[in-house]
Amino acid sequence: MKPFGYVILIAVFSLGPLLFLAEYLSDQSSKKIDEELKALGAVLLKEPVFLDLEGFVDHEERPFGRDQFLGNWSFIYFGFTRCPDFCPLTLSILAKAESALLADEGTIEATGFQGLLFTIDPARDKPENLGPYVTTFSDRFSGVWSADGVDGLARSLDVIFEKVQMDSGGYLFDHTSNLVIVGPQSRYIGYIKLPHNEDQITQIFRLLEKKRKG
Repeated sequence: MKPFGYVILIAVFSLGPLLFLAEYLSDQSSKKIDEELKALGAVLLKEPVFLDLEGFVDHEERPFGRDQFLGNWSFIYFGFTRCPDFCPLTLSILAKAESALLADEGTIEATGFQGLLFTIDPARDKPENLGPYVTTFSDRFSGVWSADGVDGLARSLDVIFEKVQMDSGGYLFDHTSNLVIVGPQSRYIGYIKLPHNEDQITQIFRLLEKKRKG
């Protein structure tokens, strides 16, 4: 064998262990990030799930589907505009987290932060009502509405809600307050348990982005 052939063989046999080491280190880094996310209250699915968003529109009545998630880490809250407590509190926390990220990083790029309110009260929260409500918290937030699709979507995202009739004749909702996370590839990857706070959300966003970049 010519000397050049020996060089190629040495290079090939040397490359294998290096590739294995790189893969091992990447896997260890990913596991460490998962542990940090868990400590922050994030529950990650073993297998991400694509969403069925047929019939959904945003607060400007534009179709809202998988394309609207592409390139963003979306933090979704299922609530309603007449909610007296958790809904405005959670949206306020999301807005503060977004502001902190913008202030720290200048401009959120393609894989950015997206705050969304999916209404569980489509009868009263029409798109024209959702817009003024969500943009009170951030002009980058969107409200999302469907006439009859939110029940099925909520179940697929581990969200439960129930209408509660009031003595006055009106109604409110009991609902879970998890923050649903949808990744840049339009897949449901997990959720964040209560309690929520600004620092927690910003840390989770940065860890998810770090994991995505590998």
